[in-house]
Amino acid sequence: MKSFSFACILALTGVVSAVDDLCTPGSDAECARYGKSMCCAHIQYDYLGDKQDFYACASKPGIEFTNGMIRDESGFVGSWYCAFATQTQATLLATLTLASLMYF
Repeated sequence: MKSFSFACILALTGVVSAVDDLCTPGSDAECARYGKSMCCAHIQYDYLGDKQDFYACASKPGIEFTNGMIRDESGFVGSWYCAFATQTQATLLATLTLASLMYF
């Protein structure tokens, strides 16, 4: 099942179908118009020497299905993840660290 090409997954999940899919880093609310399972994803990939790094609305299940990895036989290699989830984890960790330092 994981043999689907990255291009096919992009087409099925609507990751980069138009400029309207681009989003502000950390703003999942911008992607909510496409459905509840969408997030603002940080996407980095290399396609035959053409390196791309951008934020676009993407399907959370699509990202989970690929374990955040972009790789297929036609030459796509890279990664993608829901940017807000990573920022939320970093903020939570920093807050907990600060709270524990203040407590002790």
